[in-house]
Amino acid sequence: MKELLAEAIRFTASRERSSEMLYRRGAMAGEVVQRSFFERLAQERSRYIDALLQQLSQLETADSDAWGALARAGSSGERTTAPFNHLHQALLDKRFSIDLYATFCRSFKEPSLCRFFEAALAAARREFKLITAEYLKGGGRGEVPASSRPPRRSHQRGELPHRPPNPHSQLFFAMQDCGRQSRIG
Repeated sequence: MKELLAEAIRFTASRERSSEMLYRRGAMAGEVVQRSFFERLAQERSRYIDALLQQLSQLETADSDAWGALARAGSSGERTTAPFNHLHQALLDKRFSIDLYATFCRSFKEPSLCRFFEAALAAARREFKLITAEYLKGGGRGEVPASSRPPRRSHQRGELPHRPPNPHSQLFFAMQDCGRQSRIG
């Protein structure tokens, strides 16, 4: 069971490492307020990952060195993306983590695995609340000004034509079945 718990720790650390990289990209390309928010989140994730790796090293010292090298290799291959709404992306990422950890909590019967994934789930939910609060403060809204949006379409394009529907169409049969009179004819 130790190896399964070690694998769960590795998986969670990998998942949180991807969140940390997302926060670091958000810290580099945002407003000053968002930049400090993302820097704080990235530092918290880094501390959490260090705690996970320390827990892993207590379980298996030989595998933790290999995992550290693997994590550093995975973080060096960071891809660059076009600018996007980092708060919205962080919300989606945390929502995915919450769903994943909740699924693991329901799937495993081993008490030590359940406790581990419940702790990871609680941490993800706390972080999701922080990101949601920041998003609702206005950081995630209004990225497109209202003047650049196309005008809303109206479904009515003027007066309806004064001709009866085709008596062989589905519209005619539907109006006959429901007993309504046609507005058209």
